[in-house]
Amino acid sequence: MVMYFGAVTSGYATAFFTPTILHQFGWAPLKAQVMSIPIFVVSTVITLALAWVSDAIRHRFAFTILGCVVATVGYVLLLCQQHVPIGARYFAVFAITIGTFITQPICVTWLSNCMAGHYKRSFSTSFQVAFGNFGGILASNIFLDSEKPLYQTGFGTTLGAFWLCGIACIILLFVLIRENRIRDAGGRDYRFQLPEEEVTNLGDDHPSFRFSY
Repeated sequence: MVMYFGAVTSGYATAFFTPTILHQFGWAPLKAQVMSIPIFVVSTVITLALAWVSDAIRHRFAFTILGCVVATVGYVLLLCQQHVPIGARYFAVFAITIGTFITQPICVTWLSNCMAGHYKRSFSTSFQVAFGNFGGILASNIFLDSEKPLYQTGFGTTLGAFWLCGIACIILLFVLIRENRIRDAGGRDYRFQLPEEEVTNLGDDHPSFRFSY
């Protein structure tokens, strides 16, 4: 839930404020809207391509961190935008959107991969998304009119939230590695002593289940 919350905060920020940010570059409102189109088109193509690669190699963690790093480059550029040209600032918005688009859906997929059983997977995913969408409340209240065109509170808070996601991903990685090693060593085999009906319904608690990362 923390992973998704951090990523969604950036997702809502880009969805709500990209035209506003571009407008602050000195572009007219119509031009700002038009110039936002390539950002979302490119982000979508890259996201779909990396999603395919992630599924093909059955790995999630590196892609979530890749998104965090790419978005961080963009946020740092915008936090220092007084010292960078328009082209670099425009690139920064690309980086933020691409990074967000990469990380956000993979957080959902990674959770689903760690859950076995239809009911558990459905409940956990819905709970993750429901909690994570509180990021929209945060994102919609941190881009302050009094701070335009720099929006330092907005960019700084969103960057911090994104790395909250990154830290949660790192913690989850080490927890899953540890749990898989315990199972490889037979540390959960005592569960085979449960009644057969319970064993068949253990889902991801089953000793033979291995978490993906």
